[in-house]
Amino acid sequence: MTKNLLAIVFGIFLSLILFVGTGDAAKNDISSLGSPVSKQEKFTLYLGTNDKDTLKQEIPTETIREQMHEICIKYVDGYTVWAVDGYYRDDGGNIIHERSLVYVFIDTPIDSIKKIMDAALIKFNQESILLEDSKGRSVFYRGNKR
Repeated sequence: MTKNLLAIVFGIFLSLILFVGTGDAAKNDISSLGSPVSKQEKFTLYLGTNDKDTLKQEIPTETIREQMHEICIKYVDGYTVWAVDGYYRDDGGNIIHERSLVYVFIDTPIDSIKKIMDAALIKFNQESILLEDSKGRSVFYRGNKR
């Protein structure tokens, strides 16, 4: 009898935790912000600045950024970019530092992304470009308009 009562009490306790947890999760959902939520695909492109033959940066980061802007704006309506530092180990075991530009494109056709990458591979003499995709939800939050 005591074991059954303990199981029932534990079950009620667990149910309360899950119920309260679900309520908190709903409060943390972006749909609670009051703006329309849309499902979008996001592409993140990582463009290294080192030349594939010399393994050194031959073109200044700002010049690459400006030239990439000209390429990107031909194929997309908007994007976000920032510069980061990356490191990798080459075939000889040496640690290589490389300044990279990271581009984020939201709801952009993959054909447009491919055109950008094709142009960048040639223009900046790159071996490859890393592309990551993710599906997510987003909202343009406009605040409380009173």
